[in-house]
Amino acid sequence: NHVVSLPQSFENLSSLIYLNVTDNHLAAVPESIGSLTRLIELRLYNNLLSALPATLGQLIRLRELHLTNNQLASLPASIGNLTHLKKLGLQGNRLTVLPEALGDLTSLTDLDLRNNSLTTLPESLGNLRNLRYLDLRANRLLSLPASLEMLPNLEKLDLRWNKLSALPRWVQRVERRGCTVFV
Repeated sequence: NHVVSLPQSFENLSSLIYLNVTDNHLAAVPESIGSLTRLIELRLYNNLLSALPATLGQLIRLRELHLTNNQLASLPASIGNLTHLKKLGLQGNRLTVLPEALGDLTSLTDLDLRNNSLTTLPESLGNLRNLRYLDLRANRLLSLPASLEMLPNLEKLDLRWNKLSALPRWVQRVERRGCTVFV
């Protein structure tokens, strides 16, 4: 399809649990997305999104949010309200900074941030105790927060193609715990 906007009437789909609008030409997500409070999975990848509305944080039942290959430069702080979120796909965007509120996503198991323009990460990522996969490939990271060592369930950490001058010592400790680290 070549959908460029969602109709106003879509906010009436209050029982909707899955919305897939991938491979379109969406430039914006309407504020009314927040009315879809039963939504469990939202797929918006391969669009032209440059921003997300703060009302996204009202989707408190959301478990998967796929935003791959858009033009996002930032995320709303309200994303921290999505405490049931397990998978967050943000690869292939223009993110330069992440909100501290990302650390509130305590159910998150998979976080894909590859192919963005991140130079730093928030310390709050250390709060993501259920995180298993963290993909940071192909960013502009100069350093890593020490709080990442506190992720007890981390199985895979991908750091390739960044600008890290040296790996922190905690990376070795995470590897000894059984996490596969790609550098």
